[in-house]
Amino acid sequence: MPGYEDIMDAWAKPSHPDHAEYSAWVAEMTGSTEPFDPAFLDIPAVNRTLATLF
Repeated sequence: MPGYEDIMDAWAKPSHPDHAEYSAWVAEMTGSTEPFDPAFLDIPAVNRTLATLF
């Protein structure tokens, strides 16, 4: 995804000027305010979402 590294860099650094904006974006995209772990992949959730596309 274009810009993903930039988003993750800003999200990981509270002093970054875009941190608050990207934190809100991550929460919106994940549907959670829990701490985001970019290495975690919820395979059952991905499969449920994919099943709705076909």
